Amino acid sequence: MKHGSLIFGKENFRMIKFYLETKEVIEDYTHEDTLKELEKSMLDASVVETDKIPNDVVQIYSTVSVRSRSGWEETFDLVPPYEQNIKNDKISVISSLGAKIIGLSVGDIVKHGLPGNIVSLTIEKVVQSKKRVKLVIPEEALERILSNREKDLLTLNI
Repeated sequence: MKHGSLIFGKENFRMIKFYLETKEVIEDYTHEDTLKELEKSMLDASVVETDKIPNDVVQIYSTVSVRSRSGWEETFDLVPPYEQNIKNDKISVISSLGAKIIGLSVGDIVKHGLPGNIVSLTIEKVVQSKKRVKLVIPEEALERILSNREKDLLTLNI
């Protein structure tokens, strides 16, 4: 990892933590393993104010270009789960690929695909959007979800 750990804006961290804790979106065992790895990585992640995120770090609403060693490339927007639209190149942050690249930066490499068909993808370009994450969660639900570490780490404005 270029920056030593995953980097999240506070709003991105909250949204991803919410979806990981609710476990509503697990597609299959490979996806479940990816989400478990993301959750584990988030324990050591740097959580910063949105305006402190380096421009080359993948966040929700970033436009990301990846390339494989064979030369295949793809550009897509990383979005919250409710905005996912594969036909319009909008990939959910908690999809298998989205969960692997969130918090990484240009030059970082991820392995993606199904067993027997794994491809190494290099993050080639990240363009930040001015659009920001807005997560509205009832305070009781948020209290159940966030661990003590995140409560201390995040100042909640609900």
